[in-house]
Amino acid sequence: MLRFSYKLPCLLLTAAAVLIVILTCGTSSAQAQIAEVPSLSTEELATHLMKFVAPTYPQIAIAARVQGDVTLQIEIAPEGLVRSVTAVSGPAMLRQTAVSAVRQWRYQPFQKGNAIIAVSGRVLVRFTLSGKPEVHTPNEKTANGTYSFNLAIQPPSDVARTDPSTEKRFQTVWEPCTHGVIAHQTDQATADACMKAAGIEDAFSQDGHFVERRLVYVYTATALANIRDLQTALKYAHEAVEVVKLGHDDDSGSEAAYSTRGQIRALLGEMKAGDDDLSIAEDYCRKGHLSNELERDLLFHAELLNRMNRPQDAQAKLDEAAKLQVSVRPSTSPR
Repeated sequence: MLRFSYKLPCLLLTAAAVLIVILTCGTSSAQAQIAEVPSLSTEELATHLMKFVAPTYPQIAIAARVQGDVTLQIEIAPEGLVRSVTAVSGPAMLRQTAVSAVRQWRYQPFQKGNAIIAVSGRVLVRFTLSGKPEVHTPNEKTANGTYSFNLAIQPPSDVARTDPSTEKRFQTVWEPCTHGVIAHQTDQATADACMKAAGIEDAFSQDGHFVERRLVYVYTATALANIRDLQTALKYAHEAVEVVKLGHDDDSGSEAAYSTRGQIRALLGEMKAGDDDLSIAEDYCRKGHLSNELERDLLFHAELLNRMNRPQDAQAKLDEAAKLQVSVRPSTSPR
């Protein structure tokens, strides 16, 4: 079985110096295309979804009272863009609008070992005619154990769509922010782009965009930490944790927020606060079975504990990391 990690921003305290790097390595799209493209489950694809664009319900389908599920086969490029979409099943009137929307989705890159890879799988888009929509998120399990996206016709007074001009402004700065962080760039331009993206995201209602806000804050904190602006980075890390506390994120997103804040606190000399945050991050890793993230957090935590003159606690972290390396090694090689 292949094991994939999907948390992008992660900070590391190195032994040689206090440096922050992004623990994500990549390969070229051409190399990824040559290799066999792994097929993942609907659930795992859903946990990586970073940008969701809702399909438009065709007026002809509304008039004909057509609703139902559209299943799509997709392939995701190493950089997270959807490069192919094919409708597998579902009402004919709804297939094209589902395909058009999913082409615009963006995913956190998938990783196998140290390589960023392409993946494939199926996604389900659910169209429902109703007077008031149910609330669903990409990570919410439905009754049959799969993940779906619920679309519903809303009364006109309840429709709240993102202003296209605002969305365009956001994407203009979000692209260089994410590309810069993933490419390990340590420059002011990347940090500025991330801060602008965070500012635009803050303009949205605080009653929504929870996962998006947390993600933007983590990226911004990471970009700022990479240029050694730790105080400003901590501000955004605090924001990420506050969003997580609202209870709308998954284990991976929650771990990312607490791990980022914990490592920045440690680098600022806030040892006890960093220790507490890393312990919480590790708990989310264990709960969500995030082996790669847990190993990285444990190794960082061990060095922090040594600096706090707690060698026995540090050794316990190293021992757990060593056991984790042994347990995950067989699953990382192709069978």
